[in-house]
Amino acid sequence: MEYSGFALFPSFHYSITPATRGELPVSSLAIMLRGAFKTRLFHPIQKIGFAEALDSIVKIDPRYERDAYVFLRDALDFTTKQQKKVKGTSVRHVSGPELLEGLRQYALKEFGPMVMTVFGSWGIHSSEDIGNMVFNLIGAGIFGKTEEDSIDDFKNVFDFHEVFVKPFEPAKPAHPEVPLGLPAPKLS
Repeated sequence: MEYSGFALFPSFHYSITPATRGELPVSSLAIMLRGAFKTRLFHPIQKIGFAEALDSIVKIDPRYERDAYVFLRDALDFTTKQQKKVKGTSVRHVSGPELLEGLRQYALKEFGPMVMTVFGSWGIHSSEDIGNMVFNLIGAGIFGKTEEDSIDDFKNVFDFHEVFVKPFEPAKPAHPEVPLGLPAPKLS
């Protein structure tokens, strides 16, 4: 199964500031993956399988669980199928925001109110985490990208609390709260 969206440019170098929680910056990951190509862990001419790529990615960048990458691949499939339904043609490329919207819909469909719990257990806490995973898969040659695609496409796209928690919060009552207690009787 091939995935379009996000041609691989192994020499393309991404630079972001490392997050405060000790995460690897994408540029460091790109350097490590380049080293993996040189040591023939990945050979650019060989096509490696998804499972092998995940083994290498998780070993190099342990921030995200293996299941998170499998879910991301499935979310990309879901997104392209949704776009085919709407556009009626084959989808050649999925942008970062489009992937995030498809992932949001797919996550709500699959996990309902447990999305934040599942994502938290996988190490996913923001749309930027999804971007880091996408670019890890690009670096491994699993996902492709265009020259217009950037890690910045995933920054502050949506707030996880807004899109994954609020839909399941109880609705606010239409009327202001009326005190339930009766007035105290007057003593004469």
